[in-house]
Amino acid sequence: MRPPTPGVSFEDVPEPSMVPGTVKVRILENGVCGTDREVSAGRLLTARPPPGKDWMILGHEALGQVEKVGEGTSGLEEGDLVMPINRRGCGQCMNCQMGRPDHCETGGFRENGITELDGFMSETLIEQPRYLVVVPKNLRDIAILAQPLSDLVKSVDEMLHVQGRLHFQCEDYTLNCRRALVTGTGPIGMLVSMLLRTYGMKVYAANRREPKEVEKRIFSEVGVQYYNSSSGYGELYKEAGGMDVIFDTTGKADVIHSLLPLLRNNSFLAFFGFSSEGMMNLTSLDVQRLIFKGVAMVGLANGQKPHFERALWHLASWKTVWPEAVKMLITREVRVQEFDEVKRVLERKEEGEIKVKLIWS
Repeated sequence: MRPPTPGVSFEDVPEPSMVPGTVKVRILENGVCGTDREVSAGRLLTARPPPGKDWMILGHEALGQVEKVGEGTSGLEEGDLVMPINRRGCGQCMNCQMGRPDHCETGGFRENGITELDGFMSETLIEQPRYLVVVPKNLRDIAILAQPLSDLVKSVDEMLHVQGRLHFQCEDYTLNCRRALVTGTGPIGMLVSMLLRTYGMKVYAANRREPKEVEKRIFSEVGVQYYNSSSGYGELYKEAGGMDVIFDTTGKADVIHSLLPLLRNNSFLAFFGFSSEGMMNLTSLDVQRLIFKGVAMVGLANGQKPHFERALWHLASWKTVWPEAVKMLITREVRVQEFDEVKRVLERKEEGEIKVKLIWS
C-alpha cells in the first residue's frame, strides 16, 4: 500500500532483521476486514506509512508460528502458534505505559497495517513477545476470529463497567432479563451477538433486509432473533419493548437516529462501526429525552492482550456449545499466491461473506 493512494500491489520487500529480545514468526494466514478495504481504497484518513517510507505492508489480523527465538527472549518456544496485537502505544501517556493504548490520551498511538507501522500481510514478522498472544493449537481453524472478537470483549467490558452505575443484574444476579439489539449483521454484528448471548442476554440482530441463509443458521443455533428493519423498528418495539443495550456496528447516522426511541431508561448505546457518509440531526427534544432517560453513549474500539486471550477462550467454548455456527463464521479461504483473487477480496465484500482468510502456506 502507498496511502493515501488507493490500490494494492504484491511485492518483495526487505525482510526485517532480528534483534535480541525478539522472535521470528512465520505468518500462516491473515484475516480480511472492512478496515483493510478502507485502507486499500484510500478512504481511511488515518492510514499513513511508517516515517521515512512511502509504502506500508497491509493487514492487522494474523496467525503465525514462532520460527526462531532470539537471544534474551523468554515466554515463547519455536513451534508456538501466536497472534500479533495490532495497536501500539504512544509511549507518553499513563494508559499506553500500562499496556492500554486502546485508551491512549495523546492520540499518538500507532496501528500495524493502518497508521505508521507495517502490517502483517507478509511471509515473516519480527516481534517482541509482549505483543504476541499464544494460541491453543486446537483453535488454529478459527483463531483468526480472535482479533475482531478481542475488540468486542473489551467493548462488553466497557458496557458492564458503565452499567455498574446501576443495578444492572436481574433478580437472579444474571443478565437473562436484559434485552440487547445489535444493528448490522456483518462479522462484527455476528460476533457481538454471540458474545452478548454468552452473557445470557436476550439478543435481537437487525438488518434492512431478509436474513441470508447463513445468518438464519447461525442465529438459530446461537439463539439470536433476527429482525428486518427495512420498515423501521416499530414492530420490534411492540414485540419486545425498549432495549437495555443497543450495539450499533453500522456507523450509519440515519440508523443510529432511528434507534433513539428504543432506548430504555438507564440504557447503553454503543458506537462501534463508522461510516464515511451520512448526517444525524438531534433536536432539543431528542437531547432532553437522552438526558432524562440517563442514556450512556460510548464509542468503542480496539482490544489489547488480555482481551485477545479471553477471546480465544470464548472461541474454544463456542466450538463446544455452538459448533455448527462457529464453522460457518469462516466463509472462504484464498491463497496469497492467487493475487488477482486477493485484490478482489480487498476491493469488496462478497455476497454471504462473514470472514475471509488469506492463506500463506
